Amino acid sequence: MKLSHLSEGIETKSRPGFRDVEVTGIVTDSRSLEPGDVFIAIKGHAADGHAFVEEAVRKGASALVVERPVGSDRPTLVVEDSSLAASLMAKRFFGDPVARLALTGITGTNGKTSSAFLLRSILDIAHGPCGIIGTIGYGVSDELIPARNTTPGPVDLYRALAGFVKRGCRSAVMEVSSHAAAQGRIAGLEFDTGAFTNATRDHLDYHGTFEEYIKAKEIFISTLNEPGRKKQPGTFVYNADDPEVARVAERFAGRRVSFGLSAPADVRAEGLKADLKGTRFDLVTGAARTRLVLRLLGTISAYNALTAAACAHALGVGVGEIKAGLEKAAQVPGRFQVVSIGRGPTAVVDYAHTPDALEKVLNFCRELQPKRIVTVFGCGGDRDRGKRPMMGAIAARLSTIVFVTDDNPRTEDPDRIVKEILEGIGQSAANVRVVRDRRAAIREAIKTASEGDLVVIAGKGHENEQIVRGARLPFNDAREAEEALEALEVGHQG
Repeated sequence: MKLSHLSEGIETKSRPGFRDVEVTGIVTDSRSLEPGDVFIAIKGHAADGHAFVEEAVRKGASALVVERPVGSDRPTLVVEDSSLAASLMAKRFFGDPVARLALTGITGTNGKTSSAFLLRSILDIAHGPCGIIGTIGYGVSDELIPARNTTPGPVDLYRALAGFVKRGCRSAVMEVSSHAAAQGRIAGLEFDTGAFTNATRDHLDYHGTFEEYIKAKEIFISTLNEPGRKKQPGTFVYNADDPEVARVAERFAGRRVSFGLSAPADVRAEGLKADLKGTRFDLVTGAARTRLVLRLLGTISAYNALTAAACAHALGVGVGEIKAGLEKAAQVPGRFQVVSIGRGPTAVVDYAHTPDALEKVLNFCRELQPKRIVTVFGCGGDRDRGKRPMMGAIAARLSTIVFVTDDNPRTEDPDRIVKEILEGIGQSAANVRVVRDRRAAIREAIKTASEGDLVVIAGKGHENEQIVRGARLPFNDAREAEEALEALEVGHQG
């Protein structure tokens, strides 16, 4: 594709050395550049792509897109916003795949991944194979490629969406993080539905304040009815039970569909009953009503199912297909994932890494009336420090025994993280133990627990690695829990 065609419609401040060269690919990471690719330098939160322009030139970049002059002999487009330019160029390079997909975006502090998986299950039945992009990975059916970010960068995002079209998908669902919205990674995407699950404290290390965090969410929501869309305006699907989300809905001028447990919601659950065997409720969508029996557990899962049902309803899917898709869905990795070997304690692995998520998970566990709740958790390094004492206080208040351990310390001193968690616990009546080694903490917690106890392992969920001082070490909470339970079983037999 010619550079002139690829860059058509993109406002530039200058075009030093412009020549209409042939472009064979688009990259924002110089490490993956092949000769003939255009290199787009994006200034990110952790690194500035402009520092890698020389490397891109050495590797054979055909052209450059930058936000400031770089003095290269390659055809260069100097733009105001290189992230926006990347989205627009990728959209053109990959043939605007969104025009051929019913696209749903799901945002919110908690529940994005589970809601996306549940909606995919519905759309698989209603529309045929549905693509998915999110925290756990991206792909079609069960062929998921692991993802580094909840929402990929613009080039990877359009590449994935184009791949879905090639696989015959008519629909796709993706998680939309606040980072992605604020950084322009979703620019140019025309969503048919956009859902907002809930809003509590998260990512304040990046956004600074809760108000700025909400503004980032609204950047995504505003795309549903922004001027110049080729598609019809999209539908805003929102949690009517969350006051902050409801306020966002009041400010949205387009079509809305609400969900929740309260009667006024357009899509709601009535007669909710949840235990370790599953979750049951009547799903009401307008005038239609059907009884759901989900394999997923808890009030949290009910909200996730309602998010998916409301999105499907907004897309015109019938209640019968919604029921079939939700009841077909199995456990989502790391989202209230039950790990049990049939005897001894039951372990639950959950991604809960915010105060609100941890409180909801532990409150649901209490509703199940186990003999005791043994909680294993830590907090991530290089992230919002303010939530650490809050999570410590929640764990101590709602658990019988608490094991404070490492999560992903990243480059931060793990001892300081633990100290700040313990400050929130204070003089709690809970039995609190510090076991820094996460593997040892999980094994000790399961060894401490008995038949009828619940061991809640929170924070890392589906993750397959632990980040310690920049190193990525293989680690999976569910696998560790299963091995600990099996070791306990061997010990009993011995």
